[in-house]
Amino acid sequence: MEVCCFRFLFYRFSSSAYSALFPGTIEFEPAERVWKSWAPRKCKFFIWVVEHDRCWTADRLAKRGLDHPERYLLCDQAVESINRLLVGCVFAKQFWLELVKIGCWQGLCPQQDDHSFETWWMGSSSRVIETARKDFNSFVILGAWIIWKHRNRCVFHGCSLSLVVALRAAREEAVLWSLTEIKALSSLRIDELLFYLW
Repeated sequence: MEVCCFRFLFYRFSSSAYSALFPGTIEFEPAERVWKSWAPRKCKFFIWVVEHDRCWTADRLAKRGLDHPERYLLCDQAVESINRLLVGCVFAKQFWLELVKIGCWQGLCPQQDDHSFETWWMGSSSRVIETARKDFNSFVILGAWIIWKHRNRCVFHGCSLSLVVALRAAREEAVLWSLTEIKALSSLRIDELLFYLW
């Protein structure tokens, strides 16, 4: 009993001391969704960069006067941005539609009027029940990571855009996540994902 009381008081004191050391700190809303997911660190770091709009897409290259493609390679519409890449283009919407079917989250895929990855993710995550939210956030990180990798294969290796290839890559990445003993994603259901994307 005394040990429990001591731990509680120590936690309360250390929490207060930590808060006192950093007055005026700014809360970054996506932080919990990113860092408390089941995703591997490399994927969390990628999403952290996405959330800070620091990915080297064509719009960012253009702002700095660097060489960049004039047209968006994945759907040949407008200049590429990270938001367009992850939720705005036709390819991304098709990819999410197929991927969210596995987690039974069909109603949460990006809609026509979704143009911001962060806004879509925050809104969709808030609609998921709290016990499945960590799974859903991991699922979103998996999808975004796969779209980014597929885009890079198209840009740097001249591969052609393929929804089937991207979904197969999602399957392979899910296998790697499960082999590295990442905690089970109950709503993701790795076995069902493997079957569906095979």
